[in-house]
Amino acid sequence: MAAAAVRWSPHSSRSSGGKQRFLIIGLHDHSLTLYQVDRRDRTKLESHVVTRHADLPGINAFDWSRRTENVVGIGLKTGTANLIKLREKGEASEVIAQYRPKQERKCNSISLSADEWLAVGLDRTRADPSCLNIFDANTNYGNQSEPILRLCPNEPVSTVRFIPNHPQELLVGVQRTLIRLYDLRDGSPGHSAAVHVPTSNTHNIACDPLDDNYFASAGPTGTPAVTVWDKRWMTQTVAGDNLLGSVFEFRPTKEAVGSSIMSLRYSGERRGRLGICSSSGELKIVDTNDSPQSSLHASNYLPSNPYGGQSWSHNRYVSQVRFVQRAHVPTRDASTAEPKLIAFDWMSSSTSPTRESSVITLRNNGKLVLAHIPTVVPQATITARSDFAIAFDGLSFTEPKSNVIEPALLPAPYERTATAEDFGPQDYMGEDKMLDATDGRRNCGPESAIIAQLLASTTLQQDRCRRGYLWDWQKNLRIVAGNWQLERLWKTFGHFQKMASNNGMVAESIDLSYVGVAGIWAEDVKLGPGRKLAPSVAGIQDTILALNNTRDLPPFEGERTDYPEHRQLCLAICGWKFTVDSLEAECQELIDRGFYYQAIVQATLHNNKHLALNLLRTLIRSRSLQNIGLNALLASDTINEAQREMCLWMAADTSDTALKALLTFLSTDDWRDVIKTNYLHLGYRVALGLRYLNDTELSGFIQSETARSIKNGDPEGILLTGLGEQSMDLMQTYIAKTNDLQTAVLVTAVTNPVYVDDLRWEMWKETYFDQMQRWRAFADRVHFVVQHSQMARSRDGKSLIKPPPAQITLRCNHCQASLARHDGRPLLFGEVRGPVAPKNARAIGPAANAGTVCLKCGSHMPRCGICRLWLGGPDPARPGKREVAAKSGDLMANFLTFCVACSHGFHSSHARDWFAKHNECPVPDCRCTCTVS
Repeated sequence: MAAAAVRWSPHSSRSSGGKQRFLIIGLHDHSLTLYQVDRRDRTKLESHVVTRHADLPGINAFDWSRRTENVVGIGLKTGTANLIKLREKGEASEVIAQYRPKQERKCNSISLSADEWLAVGLDRTRADPSCLNIFDANTNYGNQSEPILRLCPNEPVSTVRFIPNHPQELLVGVQRTLIRLYDLRDGSPGHSAAVHVPTSNTHNIACDPLDDNYFASAGPTGTPAVTVWDKRWMTQTVAGDNLLGSVFEFRPTKEAVGSSIMSLRYSGERRGRLGICSSSGELKIVDTNDSPQSSLHASNYLPSNPYGGQSWSHNRYVSQVRFVQRAHVPTRDASTAEPKLIAFDWMSSSTSPTRESSVITLRNNGKLVLAHIPTVVPQATITARSDFAIAFDGLSFTEPKSNVIEPALLPAPYERTATAEDFGPQDYMGEDKMLDATDGRRNCGPESAIIAQLLASTTLQQDRCRRGYLWDWQKNLRIVAGNWQLERLWKTFGHFQKMASNNGMVAESIDLSYVGVAGIWAEDVKLGPGRKLAPSVAGIQDTILALNNTRDLPPFEGERTDYPEHRQLCLAICGWKFTVDSLEAECQELIDRGFYYQAIVQATLHNNKHLALNLLRTLIRSRSLQNIGLNALLASDTINEAQREMCLWMAADTSDTALKALLTFLSTDDWRDVIKTNYLHLGYRVALGLRYLNDTELSGFIQSETARSIKNGDPEGILLTGLGEQSMDLMQTYIAKTNDLQTAVLVTAVTNPVYVDDLRWEMWKETYFDQMQRWRAFADRVHFVVQHSQMARSRDGKSLIKPPPAQITLRCNHCQASLARHDGRPLLFGEVRGPVAPKNARAIGPAANAGTVCLKCGSHMPRCGICRLWLGGPDPARPGKREVAAKSGDLMANFLTFCVACSHGFHSSHARDWFAKHNECPVPDCRCTCTVS
């Protein structure tokens, strides 16, 4: 042990009312001091002394009872092992049991099992050959002269350790020779049946409390080597000096030669997490993992490597290595030197969902310091957008200084050159999403919309797919929250659906469902079989007139026009509110969502200044908005030059786009100036054009906006194009710009093939299906197929698409090709179906004929996780029982079963018998709860 040690109580808990305690073992003053934590944060710990036990001669080993909270065991340099009961409330601690060897010699290690057995490892002496004594230190504590077992004759023991969840199994490190595993239930003399593995790393044995198969050991003094072992393989050897029992071996670096490993501790909250403390003051955390897939030892079934080399054949690996504390570097000025780390232990973690591990460290000046091992490894990278991103507990982005725009250089809105030709409205993200003018840095949390914008598009699409991203537009709004373009897209989509429901867009035997503003205004609608429901002499204009009557649209109010019915139907498509009640409800919804100025603009552009003033007055009185004199400007019929100038500089200072649009209108009293900007989204600007532009101007505005939307791939442009033929061109550009194939397929699926027959959609759909296959989103793909099949029907209920192929297909885990023995295509007249021809030389032979090899790449099918035989062949445990199974109705007995969580496969009958009694996967080390998943 080091000059001092710290041990966190195994009985500590951070639950409500739970005590958190730890011990400081002082080797210089021969004392034990028990502390209780009062308060702890990320780096500091406040505690008070509960009890102290001093005058212990030569402490050399220590362990804490797993059963009794206030009982600890110590090993002395005289070879005596004491059990000490730590008293509270001012009472003196006492030695409740003492175990002495026949002859004095140093006690190197002690260990207490969960059954209160005490193992004492001693040095060698001539008078007493036994170097490992085991005592029964059960509830009836007392002095016991004779041990119940004497082991390791004339073999000096450096370390003993009971395996936590198997108290009858004991690991023993024989100094510089071997590690031996005893099963104390074995009654043979001398326990000759114990297994062992030769190694010089026999010190500081530590067992993983979350996986009893693994333990670690350290090298002798001066050799800071650490070996991780798997006790299941301790007896198996391979050619050479390597042992299968040795899973990992960490050798010292050149700079670390000469130091020693002082402590090895496994985390009790994360499996495979090992802390290594060396005499140089270095604390390193190593995370080891087991792959959920079984080891692939048969290289014949792995793809060949044209560049040479051997395939990785083990499923154990080191996932992360972190340095909590680097090695201590001595300095001349001791006052400025950082105190050296001499001991550590794992603490019970916080109850936060991140499950961040914590360690308590002891410095050579007696100071305690807390350290944390975050779940995310710190990362720093330069993104494809030339941003420098740093991720640790939070995430920050720093753009190049040359790209940072100074606030003084921002042009005023009336000086801007931005017009409706730009891609969408000006996106003011607010102060929390703007760059800091001082250092160009912005911070954001894990739920920030900025993170979603910076993630790879395929990652976002996979997440949306898992969350049910289909044709429920309200659910989709929640999924894409933070992406204003997709929010506007799905709101427009939902409005199309509402208008088309219950034949709301059908009149004069013509169906205008999902037709956009451009098609209605120009009467440019392709009347295919889905649009023309019956032979009729009526045209598009007659249908528009009829829809105005059936939808009870009021007479048009606005600019003089020759097409009032066209404008009214287009306004309805834009979501115009024709009644005061619906307008008030819309404004109140905007206020509830925090869009205060947008609600005032909504009332103003509907020419209802009375409602706008009432809303503004209410918001000012409730202190939701500041009084900037806007109410006086709204109430005035005309404004003077000074007020106009005030509106201009107020618009320049604000970052609220709705307020900018309102002040721009008040300064000129003309909505045309607002239409030319991009302060409002497309729906508002099109509605303003329908109200205040003449027929010629409106036609030019709609044509230019439609062309801009298609050219830029603006998803909000489906308001103009609808979901017809023009929308396919728009979505093609959108896919090229954003790589968001998923949204394009979903939005256009409602009109393909009912109203539109475009081969591009079929190609997009098949590509999206391939994506879902790679994501293993099988259930989501089935939901897509079922719901789209219900939508793709004619008026008489006839399906317009071919029946989809089987959605469940066994595929090769290597090449993802189907394992079917036949190609599945329909037979021609007189044709006889034959098997698929092998495409790989390794797929020719008896294995190919037996059906256990992929005919495309030659890789073997997986093995059954229970009987370990190749899947695809007959079950040897059920010879000749096919007819019996068919008669009994057990049709699944001849099929294969796979777990979608861990991908392990089984013979169906084997899986049924196993999971009738167990929930956990039978494959060793998998630990997947297949029946729960």
